Amino acid sequence: MAVISKGITLSYKESTGSTFVELENLQEIPELGGDTEAIEITTLADAAHMYTDGIKNYGDSLTFKFLYEKE
Repeated sequence: MAVISKGITLSYKESTGSTFVELENLQEIPELGGDTEAIEITTLADAAHMYTDGIKNYGDSLTFKFLYEKE
């Protein structure tokens, strides 16, 4: 699935502050959504393996790509 990412920003807020600081030169964002875990529910009466959807797994980390500009 294609994602239109034009105009997306990434920012952070320090725990004591009230304003967000935008991280500059963001070039690429990760695909969001995650994969759903398949849980096997097969019984001996089934002719084939049976599965049901489990919990979505968003992965351990998200990778963002930035343009590095040396000052």
